[in-house]
Amino acid sequence: MKPTETLARETTPDGEELALTRRDRVYLLSIGGMELMTSRAHGSEDALARLAYEALGNRKAPRVLIGGLGFGYTLRAALDHLPPGGHIVVSEFFASLLEWNRGVLADLAGHPLEDRRVQAVRADIWDRLDAGDRFDVILLDVDNGPEAFTLRANNRLYTPAGLDRLRNALTPGGVLAVWSAHPSPDFERRLRRAGFDASSKHVSARTGVGGKGRKDTIFLARRT
Repeated sequence: MKPTETLARETTPDGEELALTRRDRVYLLSIGGMELMTSRAHGSEDALARLAYEALGNRKAPRVLIGGLGFGYTLRAALDHLPPGGHIVVSEFFASLLEWNRGVLADLAGHPLEDRRVQAVRADIWDRLDAGDRFDVILLDVDNGPEAFTLRANNRLYTPAGLDRLRNALTPGGVLAVWSAHPSPDFERRLRRAGFDASSKHVSARTGVGGKGRKDTIFLARRT
């Protein structure tokens, strides 16, 4: 059995360690010693973009905002399904993840940051939502669900004020899609109270396994 190799680490504003490790060609990102993501399973990240576009319907040249770069799988799926003329903005808090996705992690999702349709910015998604731009789709993949995991400050995204900010950043009929490792009927209710037509779908965590294995949840919320 091959040993685990630590490739990079940094300290978050909350004082936790963000660590990138590799073992037998599988990459793992952890925070505070807890798994945040792995390159072994990204089927639900792929589904996040696909389901959001399906919920949006036929819209020409959509503008897409992705909160959280991760290993680039959500961005890759968003590019693969992007209608002609579309444009994607990626907002990533950690400069190290932007750097790693241009270096050691670039091959995992096929170098999506090099695509001309992508603008990557080093910014907290909370601040990016207040920049005055409007998007047809917002893909939120910054935590393991609708509560703070990566940064404590992310809690505000899932409050009434945060959902209002997300809604205001969408065009009429625009779609917010939120990745989660677990279902949350309470979060669906919060989305509806915030003025969204909300639903959720359970999807396979891994690609190509059909209905087998772990299930993740995608929350879909259309601005009414």
